[in-house]
Amino acid sequence: MSDDTTAINLRKGDIMRRLDLKNYTFSVPDQKGILQFKPYNFQKTLEDILPHHGLGLNGPELLSAMEVVRKLEKSGNEILLTDNDYRLVIETCRKFRGFQKFDEKFLKRIYRCPVIPDEEDTRFSDNGKGEK
Repeated sequence: MSDDTTAINLRKGDIMRRLDLKNYTFSVPDQKGILQFKPYNFQKTLEDILPHHGLGLNGPELLSAMEVVRKLEKSGNEILLTDNDYRLVIETCRKFRGFQKFDEKFLKRIYRCPVIPDEEDTRFSDNGKGEK
């Protein structure tokens, strides 16, 4: 993680989510019906739809979207999203028109983005040891 990512000011109780940005492959049949495997650039797709002109963003909305795009550009295979950043991503996916069936995995990954538990609230089982 870069220093910019870890320099997020958080208060106790702030919600963070870890979004996997790794690319994946999908298949499409060619003209002969033979499946061709194509790469899906997850991070680039997200960077492109956040400030997309079809969303009709006003000035402040564009500036907020570009803040998240810059965080994405600096990240590696995953990004930690603040609750506000995640809400912006979700709202963008809700408003964006033009998704295709090849975007299903992209959307599932976003909508199922796991919450990082607050360390103080995390409980571990005793793994069957019977300890309390």
